Amino acid sequence: MATPFPCLYPCLVLALLPGAALAAANPAEAFGTLPQISEVALSPDGKLLAWQDESSAKPQVVIFDVGARHNKRTMRMDADAKLRGLVWADSATLLMTVSFTLQGSRGPAEAYRHEYFRTVAVDVNDGQRHELLMEGGSRPLVTGAELISWHVSKPGTVIMSTYDYSARFSRDTGTRIGAKPEESGWTWNLYSVDTRSGKGTLEEAGTHFVNQWVVDGNGAAIARSEWRQEGEIFGLYRKDGAAWREILHREHQGYTWVYGISADGKTVVTVGAGDDGRTRLWSAPLDGSAPKDIFPDATEDVDAIWFDRFTGTPVGVRLGGVQEQLRWFDADAERRYHTVAKAFPGRDVDLYGHSESNTRVLAQVQGPSSPPVYYLVDFTTHRADIVGEAYPALTDVALGEVRVATYKARDGTTIPAYLTLPPGAKEKILPLIVLPHGGPGARDHLLFDWWAQFLAVRGYAVLQPQFRGSAGFGAAFERAGYKQWGGLMQDDVTDGVQALIAQGVADPRRVCIVGASYGGYAALAGAAFTPELYACAASINGVSNLPEMLSYLKDHSGPNSGAVTAWRDHIGSSFDRQVIEKSPVHAAARVRAPVLLLHSAQDTVVPPSQSEQMANALKKAGARVTLVRLEGDDHWLSRSSTRVQMLRELDTFLNANLH
Repeated sequence: MATPFPCLYPCLVLALLPGAALAAANPAEAFGTLPQISEVALSPDGKLLAWQDESSAKPQVVIFDVGARHNKRTMRMDADAKLRGLVWADSATLLMTVSFTLQGSRGPAEAYRHEYFRTVAVDVNDGQRHELLMEGGSRPLVTGAELISWHVSKPGTVIMSTYDYSARFSRDTGTRIGAKPEESGWTWNLYSVDTRSGKGTLEEAGTHFVNQWVVDGNGAAIARSEWRQEGEIFGLYRKDGAAWREILHREHQGYTWVYGISADGKTVVTVGAGDDGRTRLWSAPLDGSAPKDIFPDATEDVDAIWFDRFTGTPVGVRLGGVQEQLRWFDADAERRYHTVAKAFPGRDVDLYGHSESNTRVLAQVQGPSSPPVYYLVDFTTHRADIVGEAYPALTDVALGEVRVATYKARDGTTIPAYLTLPPGAKEKILPLIVLPHGGPGARDHLLFDWWAQFLAVRGYAVLQPQFRGSAGFGAAFERAGYKQWGGLMQDDVTDGVQALIAQGVADPRRVCIVGASYGGYAALAGAAFTPELYACAASINGVSNLPEMLSYLKDHSGPNSGAVTAWRDHIGSSFDRQVIEKSPVHAAARVRAPVLLLHSAQDTVVPPSQSEQMANALKKAGARVTLVRLEGDDHWLSRSSTRVQMLRELDTFLNANLH
């Protein structure tokens, strides 16, 4: 297989300006602009490609004819819409998942602002669009529906599920809100949806506890799961005529996810905790016999699952750990993967989106120091053509070297981490940026990270600690972070900084802690609770007041919602002394270093008031603080202009405080 071949599109723009020159002139734009090409999807017949294009002033979706090598159609996104995903229902119908931020009718309070997700079917021949399922009744109040299966035997049909309201009273909500689940009036129902009209037909009515459906190739329900937060009770049920029969019951073992049916149609594939505390992949037989661990020898968590796009059956998994690995249980999928991966040694290859004939497949290829490139691989011609580069302005730019690192926490626990060094720099007395991830039940990956690489290119070493509370390193490791905001999780970050100082890698006078979401909390907590360690701190969309955050969640999601229960378990009670004391807003007087606060005006996850309260507290304490409001964007910084603004503000702030 030859690699690479000339670009299909849009790499042709690279001839306009060399990547190194562009990145040197406009580093914030080169790294902060959303990937020029993303969400690449291949039609079932393998003849059309679709992707999100950020190369022009306004984002658009491109439909590209592979044989003719020209655009078949381009579609501008609505001004307030953000594209979240592209999949093909059939070779003439593209499904776009979009989101937008809306204020609820209860009033202007930020607690009633929600991010609404919708799926739109587009006829690629005439351009007509239809929003799927969410019109009518109570559904406009629901933030989103789940697209369960988009390749079933009935033409022009997809399978979706959504909450429907069926009680005697109504609430203005963005999700399932209010009383206990059994009293809320909302049920998670299953529909077949006509992609040509957007209309749905009820196929199965759920209960107040149903949260997932499993369907076969015809779109018919064969299993469903139920979850009761109180007692942590999971039940898996199979369709038995007109009734439902429980085939798996688990209690106090954490949440269990359902991921479809096996290739032979005899078992449901699930992901849940095993006896060793690791997240395991299980097959649950429909006959009710005992579930089996599919990879009993795996020593790491199941981190992600790959599916066959046509059958919906799982074909492989990615296992966690600091250096992730792949495991397969579909021989054809594994063979296709290795055929492509051997052409890109040392790179991460994500193979997906094959044609129905299996003659063409999409591959996303990247590395920690190599931005993603999309390839269309044709097994009949043995070619791999470049579809496009995510960050063309970084072509030929020297990026930071990323290393896997570990260090000992103060209690002796080994903490994994990633360390990115400035290009060409010696590993000695470097200015250091500590970049804790969000979540906190998330993790960083050994992949291209635009934010860490921007900082490395600007001359900083970047430490990304996978502190306790991080996902992907075992349930015990993750649960160790529960009720440890400002405690054990923060200590793990602190210990990583001190380890690099002790090793002579970091200059102890030039350390700044920076983060977004939970990482923003960690940045503020670092400045407040270990003020001697940091020369500056920057929080993007971060939490500062834990009791107020819990109150916001109650108003936003309902006092008895699963979200509130989960976060109370993770943070603690609003009345706990530790929760109050570990809120940086109440420790502003201890902050010595300059603080930069940036917050998106339309953040529905962490409200802007969290940064506003922190800014007021710091000003009152006489601390140096700058608050920047990021207009027109959400918690995830979904706009190029906002990401660029964030990087510029951060760059200026770091220059002023670390040089």
